[in-house]
Amino acid sequence: MIKEMIHLLETGQTNSVELVKKSISIHEKWIHKNALANISPQALYLAAQRDEERKNKMIRGPLHGIPLVIKDNILYRDGTPTTASAYSLHDLIPPFDATIITKLIDAGAIILGKANLSEFAYFMSYDNMPSGYGSMHGQVKHPFDESVDPFGSSTGSAVAVKLGITNVAIGTETNGSLMAPAYQCQIVSFKPTFGYVSKKGIIPISPTQDTAGPMALTVEDCALLMDVMATPDSLDPSTLHLKRPQSYSKRLDEPLEHQTIGLIYVKDHPYQASELEVITNIKKRLNKLGHQTKDLLIEKGHLNNDPTLLIEFKYAMNTFLNEVHGSTKMSSLKDIITFNQQHEKRCLVYGQSILIKSEETHGDVKQSDYLHMREELLEQAKLFEDLMIKHQLIALVAPIWMGFAPIYGNPSLCIPEGVYNKEPKASVFVGKEYDDETLLRLGHQYQGIMNQEK
Repeated sequence: MIKEMIHLLETGQTNSVELVKKSISIHEKWIHKNALANISPQALYLAAQRDEERKNKMIRGPLHGIPLVIKDNILYRDGTPTTASAYSLHDLIPPFDATIITKLIDAGAIILGKANLSEFAYFMSYDNMPSGYGSMHGQVKHPFDESVDPFGSSTGSAVAVKLGITNVAIGTETNGSLMAPAYQCQIVSFKPTFGYVSKKGIIPISPTQDTAGPMALTVEDCALLMDVMATPDSLDPSTLHLKRPQSYSKRLDEPLEHQTIGLIYVKDHPYQASELEVITNIKKRLNKLGHQTKDLLIEKGHLNNDPTLLIEFKYAMNTFLNEVHGSTKMSSLKDIITFNQQHEKRCLVYGQSILIKSEETHGDVKQSDYLHMREELLEQAKLFEDLMIKHQLIALVAPIWMGFAPIYGNPSLCIPEGVYNKEPKASVFVGKEYDDETLLRLGHQYQGIMNQEK
């Protein structure tokens, strides 16, 4: 955990070079899991630099000397490519750092390397493409049971944390790509309110849904990373003029007043005995914290947002490639499709039906048809926010992931509940928009009750 590592660094029981070497050693031990695309050639140099700075009492910030991995769709200018696990972007050497990378480095973090992911963040093909697969680096494997689908798209980030390559990682989410792999790999992940974390320098899918978020073993570590990552950015207008907490981590242990949390049941979901057991455990733990629960039934757990995402992806990818012009031979989504066709054996094992369908759209997020679809989608996705307001709830929770939060922008938090008959289970909490601090406090205290049970 971050605080424990900082204590070891401060007391001289270890140093950053040793931490990085240990991470590399664990990565090499589990190399067949394919969690990482690469180890940064700068990692050991930066670790030695952080150690020297610590000796001279020059502490950059709260992550000084802490190694972490980033998803390989986040630009980091260390001389290695950032590819989104797509061979078509094998030559993309970042011309600048993503804003969140700058924030992490300013806080003293060491970027150990880039984690593999589902190609183009799992927005590549409808044709049975496996989670965690990409034409650049192949298949990421589940950390403890390879018969289990690791889910995507932040697959490598989740696997790296579970294997102990690093204690913390950065993933991204558009439609569940933080929650799903965290769920399957039995780690914690937090998706912030849309706009709290800058998208600048991240290979995109959707300008209305994309966000980076932390992945870790504890809610506390996710909150500590949020303190560093979640700041306004003039290069990303969606981050400006938002109501923000002063800190995501300072009040984690401060008890919440006795509140009510909604337990979501989905009408068309066939609940397994294990899921009902998880629900029982959720109720017991929330009751121990002094909270009440309220059962709520909804008609369906997911919305079809493909029509808007297809338009947004073409727009966002073309815009991004223009921003990195000259750093890759790809200059448009059409170029990527053509490249894949020219390298069919490697790039089109599972096809590129999503890319083609996106290219066939007008790709204009200002056209009335798109704006109308997006408005209707938001009205449906507002369901969770409306339920929390109507029933005076501080959060919702379910033993399954649902699609409303990433579309409307609500914060969400995945906490592992254990493995039942070889099937990973987790609780997924959703909070009110802009109330990330409360959700993290609730999750941290919930995890504390879980730890007492062990």
